[in-house]
Amino acid sequence: MLKIGVGDSVVLYGQGYHGNIAAARLPVAGIVKFPIPEMNNATVFLTLTNAQNTFSAYGRITSLAIMLDDIRNQTYVHNALSSMLSGQYTIMSWEEMMPDLVQGIELDNASGLIMLVILYIVIAFGVFSTVMMMTTERAKEFGILISLGMKKTKLIRVTTLETVFLASLGAIAGAVVSLPVIAYLHYHPIPVTGAVAAFYKLFGVENPVFYFSMDPGLFIHQGIVVLLIALSTALYPLFFVKKLQPVQAMRN
Repeated sequence: MLKIGVGDSVVLYGQGYHGNIAAARLPVAGIVKFPIPEMNNATVFLTLTNAQNTFSAYGRITSLAIMLDDIRNQTYVHNALSSMLSGQYTIMSWEEMMPDLVQGIELDNASGLIMLVILYIVIAFGVFSTVMMMTTERAKEFGILISLGMKKTKLIRVTTLETVFLASLGAIAGAVVSLPVIAYLHYHPIPVTGAVAAFYKLFGVENPVFYFSMDPGLFIHQGIVVLLIALSTALYPLFFVKKLQPVQAMRN
């Protein structure tokens, strides 16, 4: 906008601390380019000393950003700083400073949750169809076992354990097979290109990529969900065996 380059000078004029006039003539040491045009047109970087001198705020700072190695420690650090500096400074989390971004993340999480529920429904139908086929094909076998004196409660217990065993085996096999793929994509994220990359750059993401998480909690959570789905589908063999008539089953 100003058509300036390295070596030129820029005059800053505004209001400083306690209403003092803030004015300074500063040399341009470098040009920083952001993906967002508004930041390129309205952002100036100064050293802390130059900023304090320009705005007559000697020995003062307006804010201090704390970068954490692990975002999961944010609540602990926030509470610790709030208890230590209570009454002197205002401690704000990034959620409090950027509520619009929080709303965007919540919207994205909601859409992801909807897709996850749809996936769970598909899995439930797949498991249920398999269990139903296994049960109906063994109707004659169940009829023979009941006619030989096996109690229906024991037969129900056996079919339930079979369903849980198959579901557990499938969940473990799925985790073992997918773990190497996820590990590779974790260390080699997928770059986003084309129109989608341009859309991300409008929000300040310079090099958009899709990262994959290696959090073991995700694997455990999905395994538990699959087991719960399997337990719910085990209700079909339960009612099937309970209503089974041995004579009719052996004839069929």
